[in-house]
Amino acid sequence: MQEAVRRPIPWRPQSFFSHQLQSERAFDLLNEHGGIAVDFHALRKASPHLSVEGGQSRTMSIWLTQSDTGFLTVPKLEADLFTIRFVTRGWMIRRNQNGEHRGYPGTAMFVAFEDMRSEEASARFAAISGTVTRAALLASHRALDGADDETHPEFEPVAPVDTLAMRSFLSCFRQLHRRLRQIDPAQDLFYPLFEEIVSYQLLSCWPRRPDAPRRDFRAISSQGLRAATEYIDAHLGEALKLVDVAAAAGIGVRTLQQAFKRELGTTPLGFIIERRMQRVHTDLTSPDNADQSIADVARRWGFVHMSDFAQRYRRRFGCTPTDTRRQAR
Repeated sequence: MQEAVRRPIPWRPQSFFSHQLQSERAFDLLNEHGGIAVDFHALRKASPHLSVEGGQSRTMSIWLTQSDTGFLTVPKLEADLFTIRFVTRGWMIRRNQNGEHRGYPGTAMFVAFEDMRSEEASARFAAISGTVTRAALLASHRALDGADDETHPEFEPVAPVDTLAMRSFLSCFRQLHRRLRQIDPAQDLFYPLFEEIVSYQLLSCWPRRPDAPRRDFRAISSQGLRAATEYIDAHLGEALKLVDVAAAAGIGVRTLQQAFKRELGTTPLGFIIERRMQRVHTDLTSPDNADQSIADVARRWGFVHMSDFAQRYRRRFGCTPTDTRRQAR
């Protein structure tokens, strides 16, 4: 198939989209009106199938793709961003400027959008994918690694998902996708934090090409750690980001992460979840909140996935939120 001419299109942020394509006409309508950065082409004219579900913001997108019959995608705009894809079923061939790479279950793929020419997915294909802008990745690189230049690390185009760090990265992708179905990201206290962590995880876990430099990091003082925890406590009701917590402590994000793990035995995200969980518990025991539902109290502190919240609450306090409220009364 001839390469499409990339052109400006009405790309647009979408908190959530879901497209089920089962005809060539449906493919054409999505390409014309879907506001997505690539054109989809069916590989089989008779009864083609494609499901695309996800969301996209100004800095990041994430989506789940499934197809029974296979498909081809061709970029249709100029975009300064990177694509990450975890293939979970079937295979995909990505054709870039300098060759091609194959992804299959157990691997993940990385490419600059400007280098990508086309991607061909097999029948019975499934993958979870995302993009991050170059500007967002560079900002995270500066915050995490203390970099002071305008270049990002050189990553391997295909990486095995066989380490704990890479599996955690994939888990974060899946959690972000699930949250898109629950609530508008603009109203979700945790979503900006997870979105930020995706960039940090990419920088930390993805294999780099040989000779890529890594930096040493200074230790954090007890005063700096206290400044970080105090900043978190003062902003629990807001959409916290790790770069702001680190700035409050006068350190970089990677040093912040290492300090929390070494001194507190948890991650900054785990600390934030614990603190917000304590606020939920306090609110449920207060008579001032007796007329508010448990779901409303949970959402106030960023817990929008109720089944996940209930499980976390039981593990933390040994009872259900309903039990807590009943005992308080």
